[in-house]
Amino acid sequence: MKVTTEKLEGSKVAIDVECPSEVVKEALTRAYRKIVRQVTIPGFRRGKAPRSLVQRYYGAELFDEAVEEALPEQYMKAVEETGIVPVDHPEFSDVHFVEGEPLRFRAVVYVKPEVELGDYSSISVPFEAPSVSEQDIDEQVEMLKQRMAELRPMEEEKPLEPGHYATCQVKSLEPSKMEFEEDINYLEVGRRYTFIPGIGEAVAGMGKGEVKRFTATYPSKQEDEEDVTIEFELEVKEVYERHLPEDVEEIAKNVGKASAEELRSDIREQLMEMRMRMAREQHSEKVEEELLEQAHCEIPEVMITQRARTLMERFMNRLAEARMNLEDYLAAQEMSLDNLQADFNKQAEKDVLRELVLDVVAQTEDVQVLEESVDRVVEGLAAEMNQDPKAVKTTLEIRGVLDDIRSQLRRIEALKLVASRAADNAGTPLPPEEVPENEDDSGEAEAKTEANAETGEAQATQAGETGAVAGAFAAETEPGTEVPETQAEDTQPE
Repeated sequence: MKVTTEKLEGSKVAIDVECPSEVVKEALTRAYRKIVRQVTIPGFRRGKAPRSLVQRYYGAELFDEAVEEALPEQYMKAVEETGIVPVDHPEFSDVHFVEGEPLRFRAVVYVKPEVELGDYSSISVPFEAPSVSEQDIDEQVEMLKQRMAELRPMEEEKPLEPGHYATCQVKSLEPSKMEFEEDINYLEVGRRYTFIPGIGEAVAGMGKGEVKRFTATYPSKQEDEEDVTIEFELEVKEVYERHLPEDVEEIAKNVGKASAEELRSDIREQLMEMRMRMAREQHSEKVEEELLEQAHCEIPEVMITQRARTLMERFMNRLAEARMNLEDYLAAQEMSLDNLQADFNKQAEKDVLRELVLDVVAQTEDVQVLEESVDRVVEGLAAEMNQDPKAVKTTLEIRGVLDDIRSQLRRIEALKLVASRAADNAGTPLPPEEVPENEDDSGEAEAKTEANAETGEAQATQAGETGAVAGAFAAETEPGTEVPETQAEDTQPE
């Protein structure tokens, strides 16, 4: 095989290939064996007709089949020999396919573009170390207290006020507009509800056993329609008020801590851990922005289009999981499909540039990824799918996702290296990264998320800082009657 390459504009490469005549002969032979089993020639059983007759009756099909088989095979050999990295399917031209003569053709294909990094080693971004104050801890303790609140029947008779709760019987007095007669448990006084607008306000000032009529107004769904008003009857059956733990020692005991000091210490540790992660992420994002601004790369449009298509497919999958269609989403967001696609195109361009730049950084810095890190990502995926890690790894390797995981881990390590230098250059070195036991580090977690997206698995979302801290402790409690949401479902008038 003779192969020559020519660089073209726009990250394209032309590959001129010449193969021995034996390639043409073998391709025609394989094509004959395939076609002879598919066609019927008078006087011969299917699959038994000689090649000369097959070529006489089906010569065009025979040559087309041989070319379609030979070109991709020889093209892939040429790609391997030249070492280029195609990013799209090739366009073949100048095909010379004649029996007894060498096979010649030209293939033009988009390839991975060259990247000019700039002086990324000089990037300087200070790392802003986080802190945790006593007030921060007090706020978390207060959140725990609120989560441990219990509803108890009110001991004294007094009018309901905002913050109180009631169990009520509610009945529509205009069934032609809406049929409704239900007991609503734990209705919060003063809260706004959509299923019966104004009910939270209407119950304010009432007492146990009292009956009241009020009017609910449902806004019209169309501009040319009038609002709908419905009269309801409300009877208060039970009244409750919230009771909070008396002191921090009680809170500590409820979450399994020996003392208030231990509780506050654990809260401080968890807050610092999460804020440190956020600080690292924010620092990395700033470093990444400067890294991408310095870099220069002409990205082939096909790479952006392919990535945008992938982003759209993942988005549609998430909508399906949420049982929402695209039309409803666009209406809720007050945006057009063209605007949504433009957003995906913009994100796709940034994603592709990021990968290209970090790949070059990783290559320049000779960044290595330990197979142990890959295995931990696979083990995390296997645990989520409740499958054997070895079987999952084999499946990922067959589907090509395993290489994607390695590439993602390599990019993450490359960015960490640049971020560490940027912090050093600013005189604020990054603190050692500590990974809690039985937890992925940030890079492995990101790679696992990407692998989940590639394999179609649901992606986990991380809880917010405040809720996560309070939730971690509250999950350990065994509360009495927690403050619940109303049990009534949203209802709309006919």
